[in-house]
Order: sequence, then C-alpha cells, then structure tokens
Amino acid sequence: MVIKFYGTRGSVAVANKETKKYGGNTTCFYVESNSGDAIVIDAGTGIRELGNYLIENKKDTIHLIFTHYHWDHIQGFPYFAPIFFEKSEIYIYGHKKDVTAKNALIYQMTKPYFPVALSELPSKIVFKELKNRMKIGDLLIETIVNNHPDYTYGLKFTEKKNSFAFLTDNELFAQNNNTPYEKFVDFIRGVNFFIHDAQYGDEIYEQRIGWGHSTHSQVMKLAKDAGVKNIIFTHHDHASTDKFIDKVLKDLRNKYPGKNIQAAADGRKIILK
Repeated sequence: MVIKFYGTRGSVAVANKETKKYGGNTTCFYVESNSGDAIVIDAGTGIRELGNYLIENKKDTIHLIFTHYHWDHIQGFPYFAPIFFEKSEIYIYGHKKDVTAKNALIYQMTKPYFPVALSELPSKIVFKELKNRMKIGDLLIETIVNNHPDYTYGLKFTEKKNSFAFLTDNELFAQNNNTPYEKFVDFIRGVNFFIHDAQYGDEIYEQRIGWGHSTHSQVMKLAKDAGVKNIIFTHHDHASTDKFIDKVLKDLRNKYPGKNIQAAADGRKIILK
C-alpha cells in the first residue's frame, strides 16, 4: 500500500516562502492498494497535481472519498483533470446526512462560479454512499463520525497486516460531541500509524473551542492512550509557518522520546509492505 500527500493545509490554501516545507495545498491524499486500486481522499487544491499523476500512470478507474463537504475539501474538484476524459470512471463516496456529495459538487460548479457544470463532464461519474465498512479491492475501509461542524467522517484503511487511520477536521474533546473521546482511542488502536488534524497550538485553541479542530498535544494524548507509536499531524493552520511546525515537532519529540512524530507535507510518500 502506498500513501502520498498532495494537500495538508486546513481552511484555505497558502503560497508563501514561510510554508514551502510542509506545503500550502488544502486537503487531499492518495492511497494505492497492492493490487493497484486508485483511491483519492478529499478534493482540496492538492487534487490538481494528483490528477496529472493519475493520467500519466493510466489510472482510468478512480475512487474518490469525501470525509465531508467543507470548501477546503472539495474546492479542487473542478481542476481534477480525469473528470474531463471520457475514458475515466470515477466512483465518488460520501455521506448523505446534510447534503449529498453530488449536490455539493453541483452547487460548486454552478455558473457563474465555474464555467462547466457537473452534468456536462464527459467522464463517467457514479455516486455511492460511504458505508461504515466497505471494501475497494482487498482494501477494507472503516468509518467513524468526527466531532466537527457539519457531518464528517474519519477513516481507517486496512490491507492484510497493514493499517492506518485518517482523522481530519476532528475536535477530540469537543463539548458537544458526536463521538466521545474513548471511541477514537478504540478506533485507532492497533494501526501502524495515524494521521490527525492538529490545526491549532494550545494557546490558539482556547479561542477556537467548538470550531472542530484539535491541538498537537491533544493528538499526542490520543497516541499515548491508544498505544500507537507513529503519528502524523495534518490540516495545518493557514497561519502556521514551517518554523512554527518545526518547533512543535522538536518540543513534542523531546517530550515523547518513544514516539515517531511527523508532520504531513505535500509530496511526502509512505510505503507499507
């Protein structure tokens, strides 16, 4: 299984010299199973570059999973090159709790906001409901409801002995929660690594309670309680510089010497064998 990050920023894309190391594209990453199944998670601005990769590597059948439909997770879809090719078959998965994935994309691509309507795309697009448990090839995908404004899913991927979890846009200790903290502990227990929203530092979080995001220290508590050694922070705040993220990593590595603590960066690849 191969995992590659194409967008790791939260809320809005950024492009400046202070964010080059970790990147400025909004949320999107790619999973390729051992049998070659192409799975895209979210369609932030990073999906544009991913689309080019999929075309170059002749990946005509694509599975696109939406965790939710906030702007920073769908805004790159109109620039996803495979949607403009007749030979592309794109299966789109999402929840139906507040709005369907289809309607979210229709709204976004309605004129005058975009010149091409969803119904005018030449590719074959099939919409499916994201289930609590489902399989794409040999890859098992499980879901959990995150604590975030508007309905949002966390995901766990398992292929044979390898597994990882992806929990973006999740406030672990939300006051009005959908899911209690203990269930997140159970959800990630036993995975090789997990990727979690760590948009805020502790001081900023005090002003952002209820916004649906976690802090680095809260994510580390989750790792400790679940016994997971490998942690990757993602959904970096648009105001977080490379220097800030580097300092967070340094401080936490000193505090948790037994943990492998990383920050997701555009272009980073992970291979699980």
